[in-house]
Amino acid sequence: MDRDMKIRLFKNTQTPVHAPGLTFFLFMVLAVVGTVIAAPPSVGPKGLTDSQWKLSIQYLGLTYHPDGGATPEVYPLKFDRHAYLVLDIGAVGKLDYRLGKYFFARFTSGLYLDCALLAAGCIHAGPRIHYSLGNNSINLGIGPIFSFRRDWHRFEQFEDDDFYGDRVYKGWQYRLYGTALELEYLRKINESMELQWSLIPGAPLVITFLFGVRFKIPFQHGEVDNARGRPALQRGIAKTNKRHA
Repeated sequence: MDRDMKIRLFKNTQTPVHAPGLTFFLFMVLAVVGTVIAAPPSVGPKGLTDSQWKLSIQYLGLTYHPDGGATPEVYPLKFDRHAYLVLDIGAVGKLDYRLGKYFFARFTSGLYLDCALLAAGCIHAGPRIHYSLGNNSINLGIGPIFSFRRDWHRFEQFEDDDFYGDRVYKGWQYRLYGTALELEYLRKINESMELQWSLIPGAPLVITFLFGVRFKIPFQHGEVDNARGRPALQRGIAKTNKRHA
């Protein structure tokens, strides 16, 4: 094999790099992480630290194709022959960090079997705006998402779709999308658990529904100095050291 042929083959096997999308994704992740690190601890009504972390486990789920599935012949779990509704099998984990009364940051990761029962997944990070009324609450979020799935080109009926296009690397299709939306409703069950319904609008291609629960993570305990936001034990140690200095 001559040198020119080797160079052409090498170039054809490389992953395309989408610099603007990757830059935006890294910026959003760093912004969310920086905000979480800089946020002060939250203090409850009784002077106790109130956990700012919450963990969600959701079933993924149900997908709706407004115009019908692009390749309904390869959807084993479709509800109708045009694949308007298709059942997926998978799970999504979400980690939320409260930034204030109306805002929190979210990190999401999911693994599932898609409409064709092939392995797929996603990674997402972004801010959320939140509003509560009694035991009910809603939140709306936006942020970049990296989605991937096993290559559908193995199916004779499949043609490149508008989402993944021709982005293929070592048997996987992928897409880094900068502005994924999520709308969510939660129903409070008790002080530490909520029922959770999520909707990810990817219209006109697909709308995804997720169902699950969200739990409060009690990371911090102990009495807190409301003025400085420090645990009482740290306050006491500081005073003792000062007296012995």
